[in-house]
Amino acid sequence: MQLARSFSTCARALRSGYSTVEPVHHLVKINKASLKPGMTQLLKSKSDITAIGFKPVEISQDRVREHYNNTVKSDLMLHFYEHDAKTVEGQKFREWGTDSPYKMYRSMKKPRGKGKATRNIKPITSKNVPELQSIVINLYAPAIAEHKWLSVSARAFIAQITNVKPQLLRNRSNVIGWKIRVGRPCGCKVELKDRDMHQFLTTLTELVLPRIRTFTGLKPTTGDTHGNISMGLTEEDVKYFPEVEHFQELFPNLFGFHITFKTTARTDEQARTLISSLGFPFQK
Repeated sequence: MQLARSFSTCARALRSGYSTVEPVHHLVKINKASLKPGMTQLLKSKSDITAIGFKPVEISQDRVREHYNNTVKSDLMLHFYEHDAKTVEGQKFREWGTDSPYKMYRSMKKPRGKGKATRNIKPITSKNVPELQSIVINLYAPAIAEHKWLSVSARAFIAQITNVKPQLLRNRSNVIGWKIRVGRPCGCKVELKDRDMHQFLTTLTELVLPRIRTFTGLKPTTGDTHGNISMGLTEEDVKYFPEVEHFQELFPNLFGFHITFKTTARTDEQARTLISSLGFPFQK
């Protein structure tokens, strides 16, 4: 009697799995003439209303985009235009010099009077009119670091008012006094663009800010010298968002957050003028 020897196996090899190789059906040429009449719908783009996989996305016009293209853009160009204007060179990093003993194996010196380099300020033309690129919402709460379950409530709150899924933020350092540990959730962050950005901007300027009694406008000196404007909302201010005001029982824990408006403006003055034209008041 002879015994057949077989290779040993493990339970992991016998489990059912899935292939990580991407399908290649899109590389196969399809003869459209030989398809059945019922299969021709699969060849249509999903943006076509007659396609099977059509999903309506834009159900209304983007009024903020139309207002910027038809009115604000031309007004900003007329306001900032200067005849025979020249490019203003920004402050760049400096070299140590040929006689300096610190030249070898050292990075370049910082600009005079500033800690980092600045960009060149080019004259305003029809190709570089200041424009709002994106809106960044950053929510950080020390309570989330102590109670992890609050991170779910914070992300659901931000997703409800922005229509975009936020990104979870985690601590990068240890602070014993604040009970902060590396890797623990501490908040969330989301960046809005295009239609979602304009929808949030309209809600903020027309429904939320006019109802905040303590809000008297943005400071006339706000800005980070790179064309970005920031502001903040407290826990009491966020209650005026219509997505939260009418469903307060779904959000028992509210958090304040910071809002940063990223623009293509080269100076803070250009950025403040752009933000003001979109409906934001400034203090006198």
